Amino acid sequence: MIQNFDFNVAGKTEQFCASLAEDGTRRVFISYADSAKTLVILDATGLIGALKADLEEPDQLIAHAIRKAQHDGLIARAIDSGAIQEASL
Repeated sequence: MIQNFDFNVAGKTEQFCASLAEDGTRRVFISYADSAKTLVILDATGLIGALKADLEEPDQLIAHAIRKAQHDGLIARAIDSGAIQEASL
């Protein structure tokens, strides 16, 4: 499942996408919409994260990951630093 979204980075609106890991793990990857370059990896680790991943519908889990990445500045940090940002959901 893939969800596209727009996000303003340094005054410029760009398109990104978020998708669930295909290997069955509880991870969400955020990348530019036009490339496969991963910017952020959010992992549903720990008891609360695992429960959330098991109970939420996939589209809601992705939406939650997008909100967290935006709120915590992970997307902007990944673009600025050039390094993949990793965080827990």
